[in-house]
Amino acid sequence: MTRKPNVLLIHGLLSNPVQMGYMGRQLEERGFHVHYVFYRSVMKSARENSQIVCDKIREINTPQLHLVAHSLGGLVLAHMFDREDNLPSGRIVTMGTPMKGSWTAKNLAENPITSPFIGKSLPALSGETVPEWRAPHDWGMIAGRSNTGLAMLAGGLPAEGDGTVLVEETFHPAQKEHIIVDKTHTGLLFSRTTAALTAEFLKTGQFKPLASI
Repeated sequence: MTRKPNVLLIHGLLSNPVQMGYMGRQLEERGFHVHYVFYRSVMKSARENSQIVCDKIREINTPQLHLVAHSLGGLVLAHMFDREDNLPSGRIVTMGTPMKGSWTAKNLAENPITSPFIGKSLPALSGETVPEWRAPHDWGMIAGRSNTGLAMLAGGLPAEGDGTVLVEETFHPAQKEHIIVDKTHTGLLFSRTTAALTAEFLKTGQFKPLASI
């Protein structure tokens, strides 16, 4: 009997495992055994939360574990691989993660009304404390370009993005694959297309052309 490949879903800012549920169910339908983790995105820094994710990985205790992270979750992974060695093999998919810092987060942090929603994640989301990407895993990024979202509180994005994160902020030279879909930042989590792309990358290390999904 073939064992299902394990995948851990890591949520983003002001989120929780429930919001990752649709993606999880889609991946389960595609043959994966899905795990979830919760961390306090506002009350703790990305560095502190990386230890929580690492502890969950140790708890799962499997030699291969794929990782799927939304937004801030990808920055938490960057911190985890910066501080931890001897982690399971596997592939990584990040969705809407601002690897170069977030224009939206920096603007919202300057407003005393909206800054509490960023909390201790600001140094990571601003790009100030994003460490060098050290994960040896194949890494694919899915970015959105449906420009409606949190950035509207800051007057809207200045260039193409998913309503919260700019497309240009999601690129990183360590990525094996990068693909853009017509989804909002939150919509990336509730899309059969995004789920299919994620499953394909976890299985093969490549994103299929959208027309074939």
